[in-house]
Amino acid sequence: MKATIGIVSAVLLLAGCSSTTEEQLEDGYSRTLNAAGEVTHICRSEQTVGTNFKKRSCRSLKQLEQDREDAQEFMQYYQGQMLTPVQN
Repeated sequence: MKATIGIVSAVLLLAGCSSTTEEQLEDGYSRTLNAAGEVTHICRSEQTVGTNFKKRSCRSLKQLEQDREDAQEFMQYYQGQMLTPVQN
């Protein structure tokens, strides 16, 4: 019985992996597509500081958009701080 559950789990896991594909882009980037052909994640290979090893980092499109918005807010806040005169 345990063997059957293990085999069924392995088949389902492999079936889930076959429903996505990955396209290689330039500069170490790749994107993951679901069965409908929609981009779900953007991945890149990042070299770890002090080694020759690379680490793969993947982010969803929603995470990338949130990171972009956060960076813009950060820049606008600190640029505004620099322009504000100091009161003595």
